Amino acid sequence: MSTNADVAAIQNILLPPDPERIMEGLRDTGYNFNTAIADIVDNSIAADADEIDITIDFNPHKDLTIYIADNGTGMNYDSLQNAMRYGSRKRSDPGSLGKFGLGLKTGSTAFCRCLSVISRGTEDDIVRKAQWDLDYIAQTNEWNLKMQTPSVDEIDLLDMTADGSSGTLVVWEKIDRLLKKYNNKSSANVALKKTVDGLAFHLSMVYQRFLDSADDRARNISITLNGVDVQSWDPFCVDESQTEKLVDEFIEVELPDGTVSGFTIKAYLLPRRDDFSSVAARNAAKLSNDMQGFYVYRENRLIHSNDWLGMFSREPHFSLLRVEFSFDYTLDDVFNVDIKKSRILLNEDIFAYVKDQVMPAPRRAAEERYRKGTSKGVQAKARDAHAASNRNIEDKAKSVEESSVVVTPEGKVKISNKNGTFENQQISVRTSSKQGQYRVIPVPSLENGMLWNPCIVNEKHAVEINQSHPYYQKIYFPILEQNVLVTGMDALLWALAEAEFSTYNQETKEQYEDMRVSVSRCLKKLISDLPDPDLEE
Repeated sequence: MSTNADVAAIQNILLPPDPERIMEGLRDTGYNFNTAIADIVDNSIAADADEIDITIDFNPHKDLTIYIADNGTGMNYDSLQNAMRYGSRKRSDPGSLGKFGLGLKTGSTAFCRCLSVISRGTEDDIVRKAQWDLDYIAQTNEWNLKMQTPSVDEIDLLDMTADGSSGTLVVWEKIDRLLKKYNNKSSANVALKKTVDGLAFHLSMVYQRFLDSADDRARNISITLNGVDVQSWDPFCVDESQTEKLVDEFIEVELPDGTVSGFTIKAYLLPRRDDFSSVAARNAAKLSNDMQGFYVYRENRLIHSNDWLGMFSREPHFSLLRVEFSFDYTLDDVFNVDIKKSRILLNEDIFAYVKDQVMPAPRRAAEERYRKGTSKGVQAKARDAHAASNRNIEDKAKSVEESSVVVTPEGKVKISNKNGTFENQQISVRTSSKQGQYRVIPVPSLENGMLWNPCIVNEKHAVEINQSHPYYQKIYFPILEQNVLVTGMDALLWALAEAEFSTYNQETKEQYEDMRVSVSRCLKKLISDLPDPDLEE
């Protein structure tokens, strides 16, 4: 018979996790290659290194080894063991780029089965080596960290960066998750070059403030990748004269303990392609639909980039808008910074404020600049796109026209149809020097945002089509090289204009105009969710 005392008793059982299962499971925490390397660079920066050298070595036997060396403070026996511990002790500096004590291990073993860390704590200290070997752990089924004597080559590699003083060398061996099994070395080299180029850009973007000697927000460091200096990449193109800073706002946040912190938002509108100072500057800007959005910095290190944090979807007309979002470690919990330091989550109030109060004006400005550039591109492409329509309508116009429209010497337009003869001074009168192109006239804009408007060109019944209307840009533009489709759509708009001429009277004048405005607005709304044309200006 059990008693209450028996029920209330607590038994403590030491239940360590299975080493192999945990190690293998932690390989799948979602790291990609670039974020894994960046986590190691974070540790180097946290150790006050100002020189970091990354070498990706691929030998003829298709073995791949990666070395990351720095001249930071280095580690003694105890601190080296702590660094290799899963969930190492917190750093004394809460603003350190190394935050959770997991990145070195989980990021590395996501790609390699053998991780070694070689370090010298001081100039007079010996060089020590610690190693996690996943195959050895599977064999022993114990959390066996190997403490070893580093090889001469490993010490030499460390000293090439640390110059005989303090520093650390991280080595990845048994890399099984980076390159596929290629049939020949040439294919593997091509794939590796792509990987190296991608890493170089990632580092140039993530550590921009550290790599740019003119940027005083972070201390200066140098990073080399296979002997080549990594240059900083500025997503905001602040050195371009046509770049506009649309927002520069510091937003305060009250923390749970009652103290106040905050973050900075700066919205930049980049120049259109043709407005960059040089072709090189334009290429460096990497203008594309994929690069728009927020660039989020924690402690001056980029942790998330080129998306809208769930606020908006990517649209071509916002491709010139990039927004800097900067905060320090005090907001880590508020923004739910993840283990890989690769994303943040905004609470409901901050999300709503940024979306509804900060972003509308920059988005309007970005759309306006894009539309101007788009209109230029549309006009260039549409220059001869309506020639077939003009020929088709000219051939058949006499058989379908049910009105007579003439321009008097005084410049007045007289419309004669079954309802009588009327004057209309609001109809546009144009002349065209282009042979045969006086039935369908694309124009940069029309009053009240109308899509089409009846007009007279060289005394012939014609229609103006507004190239700035979203219907023209989203529907017409993708098919401008398809004569049959363009001819069909032009015929419809010309017929609507001709129907106005044929049934016009004084009482219906305003009604027709209202109808064109109403239809144009309706079409704009109906196609609002369709993709914009991605134009090369």
